[in-house]
Amino acid sequence: MSLHKNPVTIAAIVNIWISVLKGLFLRIIAALALLLWAIDMVFPWQQIARAGENPYATIRERGSLIVGTINNPIYYFIGNDGEAGLEYELAKNFADYLGVRLEIKTLENNDALFKALENHDIDIAAANLLFHGKRAEQFQVGPTYTSASWQLVYRKGNNRPNSLNQLQNPVEIAAGSDLVELLNEAKARNPKLQWQVATNATQEELLIQVAEGKIPYTIANSIDVAAAQQIRPELAVAFDLSDETGVHWYLANNTYNELQAGLLDFMDEALETGLIDRIEEKYFRHLSQFDYVDTKSYLDAVEKVLPQYQPLFEKYQGELGWRLLAAVAYQESHWDPAATSPTGVRGMMMLTKDTADRMKISNRTDPEQSIKAGSEYLHWLLGQMPDTINKEERIWYALAAYNMGLGHILDARRLTKNLGGNPDNWLDVKNNLPLLSEKRHYSNLKYGYARGYEAHQYVENIRRYMNSIINYHRVQENQNEATQ
Repeated sequence: MSLHKNPVTIAAIVNIWISVLKGLFLRIIAALALLLWAIDMVFPWQQIARAGENPYATIRERGSLIVGTINNPIYYFIGNDGEAGLEYELAKNFADYLGVRLEIKTLENNDALFKALENHDIDIAAANLLFHGKRAEQFQVGPTYTSASWQLVYRKGNNRPNSLNQLQNPVEIAAGSDLVELLNEAKARNPKLQWQVATNATQEELLIQVAEGKIPYTIANSIDVAAAQQIRPELAVAFDLSDETGVHWYLANNTYNELQAGLLDFMDEALETGLIDRIEEKYFRHLSQFDYVDTKSYLDAVEKVLPQYQPLFEKYQGELGWRLLAAVAYQESHWDPAATSPTGVRGMMMLTKDTADRMKISNRTDPEQSIKAGSEYLHWLLGQMPDTINKEERIWYALAAYNMGLGHILDARRLTKNLGGNPDNWLDVKNNLPLLSEKRHYSNLKYGYARGYEAHQYVENIRRYMNSIINYHRVQENQNEATQ
């Protein structure tokens, strides 16, 4: 009997051991899976895998280009007509070039921007970023598309420092502005130099604080300074902290360079076709002319005079926008309903008698009649502009015609074409306006001599006045919200 039972006993023991080993094996597998999950939580394996992907292929597969930027009145903002700004328009054109849609992600500062780029949360960082040596070592760099410099800014009327050694107080700088490295290098030559990083203020807010006398100095990008001076003329540039340097887009560091190559091709084409020139012309080139007295007087009028006429500008704005209409009226009369000139034009919009009769008004010095007629005349001029002109630029042609007559702006278009320029490109026509006063040119034109240089300045002034109204009210609203 015992010999018969032994094989059963051995088989049972073997089965028991198999069960034990199977359970142990499953436990080991489970433990390894848990360990790998824990490691994945600690180490960015997914990011490493993503870093090895071809970003160009990823963008095409995703169907969108994700661009990171920073809210700013020049680079990116949301206006009455939606998203706008230099970086937005350039990025939108690049997305169209790639055949994908554009997604914008706004971040707080440059540090956050480059962190998002490092984590592959965005494809491109674009926020008027000056060339930075260490950034260039960490990321791929796109081609230069404009230039700017770092400037030290102080309040007009205070003692102007001529060097960093003359600063009596620490310099306030915005967080994540790529300035610390530059200041560390400067400190080696200027041991007394001190600075503080303002973690809770944007670059624009620091510029306004300098203008209001709340802080003595800040350092800012020269384009930001020019924009801020239009609403805070007390800002003054002490000196440039750096030479003009290129402004670039940055891409994530990657073994693949198809996206970088595509960007290079796009930028080359944008330079050749004048796209970059047109975008820069639209957003900041008109800011280059700054006159303290004129800007100060204008902003005083914005605060004290404009409110009483704003309802009329809103009532008769039509397709122009009330701020543009108000800017035209300020350029014409400084919002003086009784304004007159030796040539016989008068009123808020400085209308001729013939124009007033054509627009069917009886009293040019009545503010409402003048604004109504001026708006209707501008709309009529807009309708005379060829459809081949870009819709956004048509208004500048109409304004030049408002100043010197429709015939002369048609002459300027003909002259531009004869000189090899594009008559539908406002930048080309604008640069040729002063030639209308030169005999070698106007003698061959249908309408003859014109003070084209005045029309050139007229349009530039209106653009600055309009932008100043927009940004003045925006800053006022932000400050009111901050105090509530």
